[in-house]
Amino acid sequence: MKALAALVASLLCAAPVAAGAQDWPGNKPLRFEVITAAGGLVDIVPRELSNDLAASIGVPVVVEDRPGGGGNIAAGAVARAEPDGHMILVTSANAAVNPTLLPNPGFDYERDLVPVAMAVSAKMLLVASPAFPAKTITDVIAVAKQKPKSVSIAISVIGTPNHLAAEMLAQYGGIDLTFVPYESNIKAIPDLIAGRVDLAVGTIPLLLPQVRNGALRALAVTSPQRSSFAPDVPTSAEAGLSQLQIDSWICFMTTGGTPAPIITRLDREIAKALALPQVRDAFAKQGVDIFYMDSKQLGKFLHEEAARFSSLLAHSRVR
Repeated sequence: MKALAALVASLLCAAPVAAGAQDWPGNKPLRFEVITAAGGLVDIVPRELSNDLAASIGVPVVVEDRPGGGGNIAAGAVARAEPDGHMILVTSANAAVNPTLLPNPGFDYERDLVPVAMAVSAKMLLVASPAFPAKTITDVIAVAKQKPKSVSIAISVIGTPNHLAAEMLAQYGGIDLTFVPYESNIKAIPDLIAGRVDLAVGTIPLLLPQVRNGALRALAVTSPQRSSFAPDVPTSAEAGLSQLQIDSWICFMTTGGTPAPIITRLDREIAKALALPQVRDAFAKQGVDIFYMDSKQLGKFLHEEAARFSSLLAHSRVR
């Protein structure tokens, strides 16, 4: 937050720049290529920023959803684009996971994609069906150890935050869970409520409404700190498993070889949009936190997350 505030302050003190001027690649639209289908958090973020970015840069902003391939369809489109910053990948943990999980996608993540900025994060909840007899992670581990594979957990696409969280629970908890795949987390909710699947991990914006109305039980927030949106829900450490640490974050990348001044411009435009009161309020209402990092900070973060997830995936039973 301090980095974002400092950057925005410096921009406000600078001389104004005409819309669409300086270093932009002609009149090309700015295109966001999203790794998921419409309606989810990854898709919502660029749509929330699009009008303000269009007004600031001076070109139309287009949001295109390219789900599939574990995020590699959208990533490949950006990797193969002209390196002028006009196409931006909107991605999540896939950016840190796919080089390990899907090592031959037809492009190179390190060479063909470059970090632009981190945007937001949403804390995640471990929830249980109301029929499942557990109120803490310690309870889950005890039930699962008593009868291996008897406890089921919903997952969506391999390599997404909810799948990684399920792996953490299984591996670090020393338990053998039954992973139940769904096309998306939202499609698992009816089965959770009905007791056909026992557990799931998903973002607070998705699952907290179901917890508040009593349809699901929250066991933990999978973050080091409690969430201001659900202050009564304990952290993973408080609930019995300190190693279960993961948030759902959204970041932006562009084509490798894009000139540094264009990356800097994109980074600054995104930072300005994230600092707008109406944008911050819109995300807050959805249970989403601003989680800005500049290009260099994001690059370091992605390398650290890749190392953390590589070990986890090496021991995964799901392929």
